[in-house]
Amino acid sequence: MVARYEEVARSLARRIEDATYPVGSQLPPEVELASAYAVSRATVRSALDSLERLGMVSRRRRIGTRVESVRPTTGYARTVTTMNELVQYSTETRRSVLGQCEVVADDDLAALLGCVRGRPWVHLRMLRLDEVGGLDEQRPLCHTDVYLDPDVALVVGDRMARPDGLINEIVEQCTGRMTVRVDQRIRACSLSADLAAALHAEVGSPALQIVRRYVERSGDVAQVTVSVHPADRFEFTVSMERAGG
Repeated sequence: MVARYEEVARSLARRIEDATYPVGSQLPPEVELASAYAVSRATVRSALDSLERLGMVSRRRRIGTRVESVRPTTGYARTVTTMNELVQYSTETRRSVLGQCEVVADDDLAALLGCVRGRPWVHLRMLRLDEVGGLDEQRPLCHTDVYLDPDVALVVGDRMARPDGLINEIVEQCTGRMTVRVDQRIRACSLSADLAAALHAEVGSPALQIVRRYVERSGDVAQVTVSVHPADRFEFTVSMERAGG
């Protein structure tokens, strides 16, 4: 389920894109937007916060909200706290598969994926592209290495070539193997020459690496992804609450 503030943000983004609110203009005050969308001012404020993080608007106290760009300028920003919100990422981006091969985990790959040395995998390389704009305008948001259990890859077949959807959703639909938990490991890194070329970025520029292990109820892991996001194209936000607060 998409949060109400995200629906408002998307609606405003569309109205910015179609020039209902052109670059340089002011958005209506929060109270007017709240009335128009039948939501609270807090919901409008959250929607505007999202657009500001994307670089589409700027906000100044006593001046208001100014439209700065018809498209996101700071990459993809999302708060991810549940698997459902992780799935939402796949609806707002498209997948482009670059290649596929079979590999056997050496010491380095086993340490990265959290598996035993010598385990076989089917390795897919892909890019995630923003849905905004035509294919010629789309800048890659991230590069992802997908590692699948060979038996799972055999059942899934060429469905990985689809441009939409989350890989994990396809795996579940094809095999019936359900993910109950996604373990994530996040660290800073720099772009190697091959990743920089694929992502249209500078060699050695800062990036964020996210390793996700998709854990089934049995404890088995049939899928691991390693995504690398250039620093200017992704913002990862997690909210924390004090226990018992």
